Amino acid sequence: MKAKPKTIMTSELASELGAELSGSGSVQITGANSLEAAGDSEVAFLSSDKYVSALAKSGAGAVLVANKVDGIETVQLIVEDVNTALIKTLELFAPKLRVVAGVHPGAVVEESAQLGENVSVGAGVYIGAYVEIGDNCIISAGCVIEEGTRVGNNCKLYGNVVVYHGCTIGNNCTISANATIGATGFGYNYIDGEHKLIPHNGGVVLEDGVDIGANSCVDRAKFGNTIIGAGTKIDNLCQIAHNVVIGKFCLFAAHVGLSGSVRIGNGVVFGGMSGVADHMTVGDGAMIGGRTSVITHIAAGSKVFGTPPYEVKEQMRIMVASRRLPEMAKDFKKLVKRVDKLETSKDNR
Repeated sequence: MKAKPKTIMTSELASELGAELSGSGSVQITGANSLEAAGDSEVAFLSSDKYVSALAKSGAGAVLVANKVDGIETVQLIVEDVNTALIKTLELFAPKLRVVAGVHPGAVVEESAQLGENVSVGAGVYIGAYVEIGDNCIISAGCVIEEGTRVGNNCKLYGNVVVYHGCTIGNNCTISANATIGATGFGYNYIDGEHKLIPHNGGVVLEDGVDIGANSCVDRAKFGNTIIGAGTKIDNLCQIAHNVVIGKFCLFAAHVGLSGSVRIGNGVVFGGMSGVADHMTVGDGAMIGGRTSVITHIAAGSKVFGTPPYEVKEQMRIMVASRRLPEMAKDFKKLVKRVDKLETSKDNR
């Protein structure tokens, strides 16, 4: 049976958010939605003044705003930061999924493995020898955690995650479905007429607060560790190769690929489908635009995109100029004809 939605009065929601309430405090709110889609029992949000016209047409029961909007009847919750308030609101209305502590009868946990308190292990899970799992972890159905891996406290591994042997996952990490941590890196030498795999005897370290998206892969190191720094968030379908070191609080959109031994600083942002060639370095705070191919070192604080990557302003000038190339080619042909004509007339003299 479907659970009854949680209901919060606008006065209670204002209190939870530390918001100033403008309008009725007795409107019942059961969830959050966009301005366009929200109904009279949902709270919407105004992220920018340019959407005020949409607010006037919205059927929302309440709206989160940074500044009071005059001329509307919708209940307003005036907050210091709309995005922060929206996150808290969504957390308040997040579905409470059923989690039962303990080991499902269909799971296999090796005798030497150590599980902390309040750990939930789902059906079809395999936990190998000498694995250590901290308190309050959720290991969902179909996961595999191989020998000697350590998982910290408060981690969530969603369905069919595979963590190979000898990896370390910090506290408060989330690994989404079908991600793979610690597979052998793509390293081969051509010997005696065939490609021979180079042994990868290192590991993977995910520091505290790392999120790995669905179907993403983080390969183990040849020696030492592939390291993902604390607070870094990696989207779906990303590839992190062997011996990569990523700093703290970085963001990677979907389809990013990092080649072997890349070094990424702290606070770096990668747009979708961008990539970095092996052994390149990207400095602290750099921003890499979508579809950019990084084939040279990128200085700290740079904002680049394109292939090869240029600073954003320079790349924009290049793009504008490239659009004029057909016209410029025609002009060039005309100039060549004029020069040829002038040269011919000189020869005739």
